Amino acid sequence: MGKAVVAMVCGPHDEGQEAPKRRIDRAIQIALEFKLPLFVAGDAFEGREIALFVQRAREAGVETVVSAYDPRSCTLSDVQAIAWALKALDLKGIDHIHLVTDWWHMNRAATMLEGEVGKHLGHEVVAFRRPIASGPRPPDAVFVNERQGLADYISGIYGERRVEDPLEHRPRATPVMN
Repeated sequence: MGKAVVAMVCGPHDEGQEAPKRRIDRAIQIALEFKLPLFVAGDAFEGREIALFVQRAREAGVETVVSAYDPRSCTLSDVQAIAWALKALDLKGIDHIHLVTDWWHMNRAATMLEGEVGKHLGHEVVAFRRPIASGPRPPDAVFVNERQGLADYISGIYGERRVEDPLEHRPRATPVMN
């Protein structure tokens, strides 16, 4: 087995007003268990959640914690931020990433992570899927959006269609990204 890191993508506020801790706590557990760097990405709150989670990881004893923030705030920009951070830190020997996210988000996030990190590092990277099974079950529309987002990414048209975020109940246009 080659070099590895842990990556966590911030989640939706589906447990009240505070940022849910289930993803970061699992990512911290894995980073500590395997003594790996932890990359924290994804934040629709101008980086405030990432800062909170980076601090939480450092206080828990994770030696290397990297903030990977991109203000576009979508899964694609989140995994691209991880890829850019890996490249900036010259971590080209990475061949797998322990990805922590909710079970219902895992297929799309892992596929995008493998694709984007592979593009940026110039070699194949495998996402070891570390899904979170706890937490509230999202509305059915989330599952539809996850499947559509995965299909759009695979077909190369991700970001070209209007998406309604069922967790926020407000339409938002997903930014077009190449």
